[in-house]
Amino acid sequence: MTLIQPIFAFVLTFCFLLILKPIANRIDLIDIPGGRKQHHTPTPLVGGIGIYLGLLGASLFSGPLLAQYMPLLTLTGIILIIGVFDDLHELRVSLRFGIHLLVALLMVLWGNNVMLSLGNLFESGPIALGLISIPLTLFATVGVINAVNMTDGVDGLCGGMMLVATICLGTVAYVSHQGAMTSFLVLLGVALLAFLALNFRRPWGKCAAVYLGDAGSTVLGFIMAWLIIDLTQGPDASIAPIYALWFLAVPIIDTVSLLILRPLSGISPFKAGTDHLHHRLMRAGLSRGQVVTGMFCTSALFGAAGLAAWRNGVEQSVMFWSFIGLFLAYLLSNWLYARSHSATAV
Repeated sequence: MTLIQPIFAFVLTFCFLLILKPIANRIDLIDIPGGRKQHHTPTPLVGGIGIYLGLLGASLFSGPLLAQYMPLLTLTGIILIIGVFDDLHELRVSLRFGIHLLVALLMVLWGNNVMLSLGNLFESGPIALGLISIPLTLFATVGVINAVNMTDGVDGLCGGMMLVATICLGTVAYVSHQGAMTSFLVLLGVALLAFLALNFRRPWGKCAAVYLGDAGSTVLGFIMAWLIIDLTQGPDASIAPIYALWFLAVPIIDTVSLLILRPLSGISPFKAGTDHLHHRLMRAGLSRGQVVTGMFCTSALFGAAGLAAWRNGVEQSVMFWSFIGLFLAYLLSNWLYARSHSATAV
């Protein structure tokens, strides 16, 4: 891949975002302030569309790249369309989940991208999934899609953390001589940069120019799930799954903890709320910029830990139990916070 292709991907994504802004205003594809949404101006939800079109357009200039990732790009297009409808009309949770499951199944059947092993988590040999490989692949894919979606609550947060994950995956692909995947991840990374140029709050702009929307966050979640499975499974796997899990540690830990704690409080785990980590940090007095910077740096730290452990041959069991310990510590702190907050409210 030449330097021209990433530059083209950046420019194309940026231009698409600018073109889509007035269109979004005309069709009401905008995020209106109010309720739990604390921004001040209506903002176009076109980030996901721009990223996808930029990535697709740049891929068209590479025949081998397009051929290899045609199933991914096609199924991502379906996720995008459903996400746009969700942004416009707020679809039922059951309908969204059903379509995400169907797309995940097509990923398995058409893309031949399936989880076959969890790796050597207990140092007693690889854990083959056998008959549960397809159900677990569907569950994991839908889980990652929605974990990423749930991080989209502060300007620059979701896009920034997905950029970290993209860089980590790109590093693995490059070191493992996975040329096509390295090229694809470079294109994804520069498309994300183009989006973040308009999504981050800038010194000359008090608010973001565009948002990802559910379309954008679910698109990024699906792409991440696909690429992680691709890199961690099969005879040509580049990295064990547990190391790659650290690349998405922040959204996964936060989301899974809420899926456990919300039902205990009589709340639907899929209901939009203000109990995510970024919400709690802002209620603690941190500014939006501090929250984004802190969570971005934490994601980068966890991603670097996963990469370092992989490159230095740290046992998979060590990384597994470290992740479990980190999750349990966060779950306990989340539970204590929720209990304390409930007692204060009473």
